[in-house]
Amino acid sequence: MKQICWRLGWAILLGTMAGCGGGRPAGEPTTVAALAERLADPLWLARLDQPDTILHTSYDRTGGNNDYGTFLRDSDTPGWKVLADLKGPGFVSRVWFTGAKDGFPHRFRFYFDGEKTPRLEGDIKELFGGKQAPFLAPLAEYNNYCWYSFVPLPYAKGLRIECEEGPRDADGSPRKVYYQISESALPRGTPVETFAWPLPDRDVAALEKARAVWAADRLPAAGEKTETKLEDWTQAVSFAGPAVIRRLEFEPDWARIPEESRDAILRDWMVTIRYDGSTNESVRMPLGDLCGMPWRRVRAHSLYFGMEGDALFCAFPMPFAKSAEIRLEAGRVAPVPLTIRAWVDKLAESPVGELGYFHAGWWRTTPTDVGRPHPILRVKGTGKYVGCLLSVVTLDGSYWALEGDESIRKDREKTPGWLGTGLEDYFNGGWYYQNVMAGPTHGLFVKEPFRTVQYRVHAMDPSRFESSLDMAFERGPDHASRAYFESASWYYLDRPQAADTVRLRPENRGVPQDPRLDPAVAMTALWNHERFGDWQGERDELAARLRRQGAQWPAPARHMLEFRLALLDEKLGGPDPVPRFLESADETVATAAEMLLRQKQGGGALATFYANMPAKLFIDGKETMQAGHPERPAAAVFALPPGPHILAIQAPRQRYPDWVQLAIRCRDSFFGTDPTWEFAFNPSGDWASAGYDDSGWLEAGGSGVKGPPEEPYIWVEPDPFLDMESKAIGLRPLTEWPAQGGFVVYRKKIVVP
Repeated sequence: MKQICWRLGWAILLGTMAGCGGGRPAGEPTTVAALAERLADPLWLARLDQPDTILHTSYDRTGGNNDYGTFLRDSDTPGWKVLADLKGPGFVSRVWFTGAKDGFPHRFRFYFDGEKTPRLEGDIKELFGGKQAPFLAPLAEYNNYCWYSFVPLPYAKGLRIECEEGPRDADGSPRKVYYQISESALPRGTPVETFAWPLPDRDVAALEKARAVWAADRLPAAGEKTETKLEDWTQAVSFAGPAVIRRLEFEPDWARIPEESRDAILRDWMVTIRYDGSTNESVRMPLGDLCGMPWRRVRAHSLYFGMEGDALFCAFPMPFAKSAEIRLEAGRVAPVPLTIRAWVDKLAESPVGELGYFHAGWWRTTPTDVGRPHPILRVKGTGKYVGCLLSVVTLDGSYWALEGDESIRKDREKTPGWLGTGLEDYFNGGWYYQNVMAGPTHGLFVKEPFRTVQYRVHAMDPSRFESSLDMAFERGPDHASRAYFESASWYYLDRPQAADTVRLRPENRGVPQDPRLDPAVAMTALWNHERFGDWQGERDELAARLRRQGAQWPAPARHMLEFRLALLDEKLGGPDPVPRFLESADETVATAAEMLLRQKQGGGALATFYANMPAKLFIDGKETMQAGHPERPAAAVFALPPGPHILAIQAPRQRYPDWVQLAIRCRDSFFGTDPTWEFAFNPSGDWASAGYDDSGWLEAGGSGVKGPPEEPYIWVEPDPFLDMESKAIGLRPLTEWPAQGGFVVYRKKIVVP
């Protein structure tokens, strides 16, 4: 009863605040357009009058790891389940789902305000796949093996969400259906305009505006820009209030930092921020973690943090009443001149009250903490939690640590009111992720065996608290994973207080290493930079690995990576290294240099072909290449004249994991395997020829395989071919194999300009 009374009191408070400051005028209804405006509002994240979020999920009610197939109840329709039955007024700000059977529809239905007929329905693959207006990427899409939508769904009286239970697996077991739904309840009497289908033009236009901001991955420019070159680190960079810091950039004089120490500063240098003369450091964390780059410089970014060019940035809004003071502290890496750029909105009166003070804390736990969860945030006071960056390095030789669920306990809750279904699920991923990505509010900056860096910002689904909040992640099931967990938490409070940061010496907050695996994952790490278009980052990462691990690699691998490094230097403005490596005493390196020379001179197409089963590539009906080694992509150069061509790949049945991947680069064009290729099992006739009728074949669909390679395969023999394997998607059959097995063929028509 106390819990119910407290929630009612908080709802009344929210209703009162909604009519104050910048809240919507009393009586003006909550609409899709009004909610969409908040998605593009740079200051919305800092507002303290946002409603709280209630999470409805399929978590295992027994406390085990089977966080799927748990529904609210059976639907009245056989084969359907009710995921949530919400009472209005309110809105759903996020729908996340995974577990749909490949090749089969998995339908959803949304019943608004007690209607007998669903107002919105369809196959989840089409509904939230990012291609159906207004559910368009990046507001809604399929990525990293799950579907999600941030298109707000308001309702005046209620919303019931149902989905199909789904077809059973081949062994007869139920489909593993996972879901999460974020509900924001509004105070009783709040006027709400229920989601209409099709949407009115007003709502469509507001969503398009929000989508444009998210797609640009940059908040609208605002505030007066100042630039300070920090020579003496004993001095603070200060700003007078009332104001809001909209964006901070940190650009060291990189040339003054030894190359081997440039990534080390990300953890070595600490940033602190104090507000309004308080002695409390409301922000205290390593520079890299504050800017989303905890381990290495990656030129990728979200709306709120990242790296652009040579500058690290943080764009969380930071309101204050009187003053803000920023300081940097160096540990083992000596300070160098550093430029701090700030975009500051000067205000006529204090924004505090309507907006909160930005806080950021940092935690690290280690394999010695087996048996205990990893804390993300433990805070007392009034405010809201808006997200985290989490870095994980497991020494278990698997991604098992990603099975850990998050929990959020607020105020008087004895049992956490927020219980998740898996670490990667919280970050809008699934099934241990596919590949790196950088989204506006969630993403994966690093993925390699067996380490990940992931982030999520709760733009519309924060966790509000009146007196306390405790968020943590399981250390894998039963807290048994031998892993390093490191996290940055972001939250707003109604007054400045000390950041929830663990105090560690510089030597104890360095990047965790796994000396067994680190040398084996070099190519995966380099491909990740290429997927972001980050050539400088790839060059620096490879140079660092050659310094650190060069002696551990076999000579042919080391020589090939030295060739790749020289090609990266050329891409950044250096000389052509091919003539020099044509003379290499290593035959494999010299052969690779000959291939690049032929391709550069327009003498043919360069191809890499990668499969972990015997696979054959046919071009225009003729067998051209073979592949089949899980650690060694094949490479060749062959003639591919301008005009149309048919590519076909034949491969036998292979137990999971299985993949084929092809990348072909001509002088002015690239062709690679991707989900638009078509496939068929055991086709008859001359399926490799241009005249073959493949109109009945299925599209590969989905998003392809993980990597490749995919565990248990980790090592990939190095090659010097830039922007090849990283641009192609590995394929496997979309549907179940026929009982007789046999072979599969993938086909694609291309046109060489």
